[in-house]
Order: sequence, then structure tokens, then C-alpha cells
Amino acid sequence: MLTTVRVSSNRKTGPIAVTYRAGNIRTFGTCPASCGLIPDKSAGTAEIDSAYLDALFRAVPRNGQAWTYSHFPAAVLPKPRKGRTVVNVSTDTMDGAVGAIKLGRPAVYAAPAGTEDAWPARHQGVRFVRCPAELAEGFSCAQCGNGRPLCAQGRRDFVIVFVAHGTGARKVGSGQGGCYAAQGPTAITWHRTRAKGIPDDSAAVIEFARSLPVGSLLRHHVAGDVGREGAA
Repeated sequence: MLTTVRVSSNRKTGPIAVTYRAGNIRTFGTCPASCGLIPDKSAGTAEIDSAYLDALFRAVPRNGQAWTYSHFPAAVLPKPRKGRTVVNVSTDTMDGAVGAIKLGRPAVYAAPAGTEDAWPARHQGVRFVRCPAELAEGFSCAQCGNGRPLCAQGRRDFVIVFVAHGTGARKVGSGQGGCYAAQGPTAITWHRTRAKGIPDDSAAVIEFARSLPVGSLLRHHVAGDVGREGAA
């Protein structure tokens, strides 16, 4: 199930186009059960929705940029390709992030709460830099990278760090959940996606990208992932 938003009111993304993806049975149904941030492993899945992932990869605005994040293993996610959606590997450990970089995939790292002053840093020779939107009030994806957001730069040799935030922040890194989308306004939209979203998400995500103005920025999946619900 898919929700599309042409102009987001999310403070961190800024006024850009975004989507949400959820299962039609469980909100976390598109997320991998192996994700360290998922609060209930039984709510997740073990398999990628290959048809949807293919559609997502092609869902880029004309002359624009699109990016997203996935907690599925780096090896099963597409490598960066010009004119395609950048799929960032979202990792729960620094080692995992370095591993993704070595496989040629862009990576981000969900760092534990309280590590705000630990970045920038190096781990196994790889730079870890904090998301600029977390460092300056009023700064968002819309201003990042002078029109080319860091997360949309697929062929990069550094890891972007997101320090845990939200009511579940203290759980991040503990293996007991901590997903920022499990509470608050993001959760409200995500749960609504499960109940009232667009069922044919593969067709909808491509149609949405094509409908946006030329040169648009599109952040896929403020919440959700590329999994196929019900796959054990």
C-alpha cells in the first residue's frame, strides 16, 4: 500500500515530494524482520518484493533525483545507476555500513542516542558524517548538497549518520526496536497508508514520479521498505 505526498510538511525533508509504503495487513509488513529497529519481528517479512523494487528503482522525476533507504542486506539491493533511484543501505552497526560501502552500495548508519558529538569519525578507513539536517535548525533535504542531497549521491565513499531520535531513541542499538516511524505524526500517516493507501504500489510509484514537475526531488519511503508482505 502506498501514500504519495507532492509537497511534504515534514521538517526534516522540507517541502519536497515523498512517499510512505506499508503492508495491507500490518504496517511493518514491507520491512525486513531482520531490521534491528523493528519493534515486533513477526510483523516484518523475509523477502523483497522484486516487482515493486524494480518499479521503485525507475521512479525518478524527469531530470530530478530520487532516493530511499532499505534495511534489507546490501547484496540484494541495486547498485547506484545514473537516472535511477538511489537505494541507501540502512545499517544498525558501523561494521555493516562499511560492508555496504565495500559492496558498492551507498550506506547510512542509525547511531545510538547520545552520540551527537561523536561525528565526524572514521571506522575501518571509512568516513562517517552526520546528516546536515540534524546540525542546523531549518535545514532540510531540500537545501542539502546545493540541490543534490547527499543521500541522492549514490557513488559516495562515506557513510551518512542519523543519530537516534523520537520516543524510541534509547532503544536504538539495543536490538529492541527504536524505529522513529513507530510513533508520532509519521506513524499516523504510515498506519493510514496500511488502511487507505493505493493497493497497486508498483504502478502508483512510477505514475507519481512521472507526475512531478521537472527537476523535482523525491524521497521514497519516509516509512516503509521494499519487502513483500507475508513472505516468511
